[in-house]
Amino acid sequence: MKRDDFLFEIRTEEIPAATLAGARRDLARGIGEALEQEGVAAESVESYGTPRRLVVWARGIPERQSDSESEVLGPPASAAFGGDGKPTRAAEGFARAQKVDVSELEVVDSARGRTVAVRRRVPGRDAIDVLAKAVPRVIGELTFPKTMRWGTGERSFVRPVRGLLALFGARVVPMEILGARSADWTMGHRVLSDGTLTVTGPADYFQKLRGAYVEPDSEARRSAILDSARRLAAQVGGRIDADADLAAVLADLVEWPGLVRGSFDPAFLDLPEEITTTAMRVHQKFLPVRGTSGLLPHFIAVMDNADDRHGFIGKGNEWVLNARLADARFFFQEDSREPLAARLPELERLSFQDRLGSYAAKTIRLEELAAAIATAVGRADVVGQARTAARLSKADLVTRMVREFTDLQGVMGGLYARAEGLPEPVWKAISDQYRPQGQGDDPPREDVGAVLSLADRFDTLAGIFRLGLVPTGSKDPYGLRRAAAGAVAIALSRRWRVDWSGLLEKAISLYPADLPGLSPPVALAELEKFFAERLRNALERAGSSYDEISAVVNVGSWDFADAAERAAALTEARRRLDFRGLVLAFKRIRNILGAEDPGQPSARFYREDAERALAADFLQAKALLEELVPARRYSEALETIASISPSLDRFFVEVLVNCPDGDLKRNRQALLGAIRKEFTRIADFSEIVVEK
Repeated sequence: MKRDDFLFEIRTEEIPAATLAGARRDLARGIGEALEQEGVAAESVESYGTPRRLVVWARGIPERQSDSESEVLGPPASAAFGGDGKPTRAAEGFARAQKVDVSELEVVDSARGRTVAVRRRVPGRDAIDVLAKAVPRVIGELTFPKTMRWGTGERSFVRPVRGLLALFGARVVPMEILGARSADWTMGHRVLSDGTLTVTGPADYFQKLRGAYVEPDSEARRSAILDSARRLAAQVGGRIDADADLAAVLADLVEWPGLVRGSFDPAFLDLPEEITTTAMRVHQKFLPVRGTSGLLPHFIAVMDNADDRHGFIGKGNEWVLNARLADARFFFQEDSREPLAARLPELERLSFQDRLGSYAAKTIRLEELAAAIATAVGRADVVGQARTAARLSKADLVTRMVREFTDLQGVMGGLYARAEGLPEPVWKAISDQYRPQGQGDDPPREDVGAVLSLADRFDTLAGIFRLGLVPTGSKDPYGLRRAAAGAVAIALSRRWRVDWSGLLEKAISLYPADLPGLSPPVALAELEKFFAERLRNALERAGSSYDEISAVVNVGSWDFADAAERAAALTEARRRLDFRGLVLAFKRIRNILGAEDPGQPSARFYREDAERALAADFLQAKALLEELVPARRYSEALETIASISPSLDRFFVEVLVNCPDGDLKRNRQALLGAIRKEFTRIADFSEIVVEK
């Protein structure tokens, strides 16, 4: 069947950069899934977009659906036809209802038994008709953090819709979305281009857009921004100080990126670098410029224009940044007049969560929890520093600096603590308490910081789970998934051997027992499931497969570092050892024993050479494992376990486990149970997937 491409563009007012990437992704996925469900799946679906348009290019869509057959069931055959085979009134009534002759009725086998049915051939619809209905539905199902209404319309969207382009091949797909009708034309850059652009297809669309100063590919915009920024920075002897997140935001702020370099008063370089770069990156979306010895008094800004011919944009950016840095200097100087400890009473008036009390109450819990964690991880020597850091950790929330620069919470506390002369581990811990803030972010630099970050996350998780506010679906208003994932990342980075479940239980116990919501045991059980999923995600990112992860997590996962080491060893061992026989044997053991523990085997009941050989090999392996497992020499332990695979294979070939003799049966089951119990200290091999 002939195929063609579908090009769709919805033009809007300025879409926020933070929303644009998700909107592009969701629109392409929605259209792709809708086409697949309708039987006209595209060969590929690509998404593009700028602040003023969302674009989907679906390639290789069949021109029409395949024909299908429908079947409508009627009365039972016994009621539709008499003993003489003639149709009854029931058959005639069914035929009339279906607008067919009685002779067209068929008898089919159905879930209801032998039944009368009508079968019809249903011709497939043209793809253009499918698209005309599916695309508006997909648009209506898109979700955004915030939406707008405009004009007299009752429906809302992320921003007012200004136009639609919808082409299947060269034909317009007729549709109306949020007051806009589809057409075969688009518009270029709102300032640099005039008039409309008639489009005949995807290649023509992209060529004409770029000719009208619109780059629809966000990755192309990002690359152009970074390349130009590097050149501008080099002109003043510097380099750009950019990260992936900021570069992505800059690309989604403009349709046709242009750059301008500006300067700020070098006197502001005396401010802590964290303040200066936050003012540039977060508040103004500027790229800082760095030299060999630190920041330079320059920045690079992105503009939605080809150039700043008269210098107005650059001068305006300089004025705004200098004013913001002047405010920052004032706030920093004012805040520094008062030590952090003097601000603690103000935390009584700052709510942590409506039903969980103030930040003052939270810091009291953090002190206790930080001390417990430090002791549990073998750092009792830093309990005092951990308590101090915990007590002062939230004091910067009431400073003028953090009220103005909210992204600097924690960081400012660390700067103020350092200025007060507090020990380095303490001020670094306060500064690092929110690390890591996401996947790929660095964990806290020192153990005291890791302890404080864990305490903060555990306290928040324990309190919110006690209230019963467990994240569901995509909703996670308190960022609990990120908090738990960060805790797992910290534990793995430090390789601390700890029963983290016990510390979560400690965190729960620090809240009042009569807190409304989940009981402490239920909250702990929910938290354990929640953390197990975060651990699974971390192990998957580290390279383990889903079955290897299940094999490891199912036999114990509360020592996160140990679980990670076992998973890594298992993943590596599967590449060089033949686990197939061992895995199949363990699956057979699981089928024989279920969850039962048959006790210890006795040598006096061994009758067959194969079971004696297996018992001997097992005892030899067990002796080695008692040395290897405590030392966490898991690769060698797995080699030892794999070495008895031939004995297991022979046992199952030559020995009948569930034999008529009750004593022999119980003993053989006990031998298998002992093997399972010993070897699953590392992994449940029955979870491994192999070809039979």
